[in-house]
Amino acid sequence: MNKMTIKRRFVTLIEMMIVMFLIALITGVVAYNYRGSLDEGKAFKTSTAITKIETILNLEVAKNPQLRDRIAGEWQSIIKASPLVQDPNALLKDGWGEDYQVAVDPESGAIVVNSSKYTEYKTTHLSLFNK
Repeated sequence: MNKMTIKRRFVTLIEMMIVMFLIALITGVVAYNYRGSLDEGKAFKTSTAITKIETILNLEVAKNPQLRDRIAGEWQSIIKASPLVQDPNALLKDGWGEDYQVAVDPESGAIVVNSSKYTEYKTTHLSLFNK
């Protein structure tokens, strides 16, 4: 009888290290690109929220003109009470979780909503906003 010898091939440590390195490299590239996408998403959320807040506050001031003088201090309660907002708590913070700054422009009388993080993002990513 012939005994057949079965050769077994095992995975070496070097091969395992190469595979782990390639996985880490691919993960790093994906994570780096994903981080940029997250910032773009936060900027988009903030931009649309600023427009919504300005619209809602202007509608409320149109209904009650005396509200314009108190708008900077009471804007959050106005947003919470508005029937136009489905989730008011999501609209009160910008994409980075910071509060908005609401003021009335003394020259034009327009309601201005700003976000410090959004302004900072716009200045560091000018190429995205010059389209």
